[in-house]
Amino acid sequence: MKTEKEKMLKGELYNGTDPDLLKERLNARRLTRLYNQTLETDGNKRTELLKELFGSTGRDLYIEPAFRCDYVL
Repeated sequence: MKTEKEKMLKGELYNGTDPDLLKERLNARRLTRLYNQTLETDGNKRTELLKELFGSTGRDLYIEPAFRCDYVL
């Protein structure tokens, strides 16, 4: 049987109140809040947070705050 996350990623109907999805959503909100609170001069911290959000990134990734996402990898 597929997990709710697997269903979501395949574009199928899923239960958005699934405990695992709720946990991931809260983590994404925490990380994006921290990212959005950084200063322009906090390049290393921003990169660290984006790598935690996305799992991996290219070398020259840049996202202008305010940034928001629902889930992390």
